[in-house]
Amino acid sequence: MTTTPRRFVLRDGTWPLHQKLDALIGPLTDLQAYRRYLVSVGQLRMGVEASLSPIQWPSFFENWRPTFLSAPLQADMHDLQVSCKSHATIKSPGSVSELLGMLYVLEGSALGARILVKQAASLNLTSSFGARHLAVQTDVSNASWPTFLALLEKAPAFDAQTAITSASNVFSFAVNEVMSIDHTAGVQ
Repeated sequence: MTTTPRRFVLRDGTWPLHQKLDALIGPLTDLQAYRRYLVSVGQLRMGVEASLSPIQWPSFFENWRPTFLSAPLQADMHDLQVSCKSHATIKSPGSVSELLGMLYVLEGSALGARILVKQAASLNLTSSFGARHLAVQTDVSNASWPTFLALLEKAPAFDAQTAITSASNVFSFAVNEVMSIDHTAGVQ
């Protein structure tokens, strides 16, 4: 009997929300769209990263930690003269499965960053101005995603539904942030 790798279980379980978020963000074809994206991702990352700060990392993570982007995001927002509102936080994970679900979304965003970094470059945004967070995520020396995938598979206690719910909560949080920014800006 073959088992489906956990990453695909998470991907399949969160697919509709992931697609909704991608559609809401859309292509970054001008600076206005990029600023909107930047504030949205800033709200998401700062909120989720704040929820991770008090946790005890599982021992099987050893020295690995997720890629935190709050600092480069704040620098990028400063460059483009935008800022986040007081960011909302998401509930801290209460189990390893909840943590893995959250991290699936955070670490997986590096895959989308490969597309976004090209769109940012077309707007003259770089690793030293406006797109630092994308540079961090797309740095070839950053092996965070493959390392996370290995940890996901070797997690000793894993409840797929709990992880899917947790990942879905992060995607929903992100969707709500984009919609809130659009509402504030009068975008329908």
